[in-house]
Amino acid sequence: MQITAVQLSRKKAVQAAKTTGRYWKPWHLTWNIVSLVVLAIAYFENQLVVSQETVNNQTYHWFLGGYFAYLLIVTLIGAVTNGRIRRYNGHFAQLNVSLVGLLIVQDLLTEKFAVLEQPFFVSFAQILDQMRENAGLLWASTLSSLALWLISFVIGTILGILLGLGMGRYREFNYWAFPYLKVIGIIPAAAWMPLTMVIFPTSYMAEVFLIAFSVWFPVAFMTIGGVQGISKEYFESAKTLGFSEWQIIRKIVLPGALPSIFTGVYTAMGLSFTMLVISEMIGAKVGLGWFINWAKGTGNYTQVYAAIVIMAILFSVLFAVFTKIQDYCLRWRDGAH
Repeated sequence: MQITAVQLSRKKAVQAAKTTGRYWKPWHLTWNIVSLVVLAIAYFENQLVVSQETVNNQTYHWFLGGYFAYLLIVTLIGAVTNGRIRRYNGHFAQLNVSLVGLLIVQDLLTEKFAVLEQPFFVSFAQILDQMRENAGLLWASTLSSLALWLISFVIGTILGILLGLGMGRYREFNYWAFPYLKVIGIIPAAAWMPLTMVIFPTSYMAEVFLIAFSVWFPVAFMTIGGVQGISKEYFESAKTLGFSEWQIIRKIVLPGALPSIFTGVYTAMGLSFTMLVISEMIGAKVGLGWFINWAKGTGNYTQVYAAIVIMAILFSVLFAVFTKIQDYCLRWRDGAH
């Protein structure tokens, strides 16, 4: 059977997508087996090597067991299928080996040989045990921080997009507003903290303002660039077709500026996470930033590390969710390529 040119081009396109996509590293059974072996070594190292510090390792053992079961399942699926799980597992297999290697090294340096001593350095097993002991308070703090961040981030993003669209689309509005944007926007949000404590009636409102303030400038600035980068031919064609101003905004300006808007939102996410922690450290009565400040005051650095680990997980999940939203909203770019 002869292969047509269309079939050949499709086959090449599929192969190119596999090698240039997000998960581009090829799947190798060797690396997956090595990751399982290293995990087993981490478990027996923790069990057999004598500890210099008193630590409850049960939670850590459960973590290693769950990690091992997960890697075993995805390795078996990857060995018999050729789908997304195989590509995902193959791409991160080497990272899994390095991650488990780091767990072994830090366990030896802290809990086992006490090269890095308490209270400033603790093992990951101690962090997990602390998370189990303070699960209630950490859970409440995580939910509080998430709610505060979500409200503030949405307000800052909407404000930044509206201002960016207005300044990018209308020259008169840009003339009056852009100088103030450049002057006020570059001031770090943390510099407004003393003033917000006086202006706003509650610390919560001050925290919302500070986080939203850290978001609106990068979103607005990138939105302006996105709007101004749209070809004038689109606007001329829209006017020829009789589009109203609202139709131009909805069908040309907003879609054309969307990639730049997402770039600004990505930048704003990192700034908002930083401002979230800083703002919670001064006025909040609950939250991950408050928890870190409280744990530092009591000298319990294991609790500090526990909150930091939760922050890393929470912020990584938020970034992953936002990436999915971006991929969906900009799915037309894949078709254009």
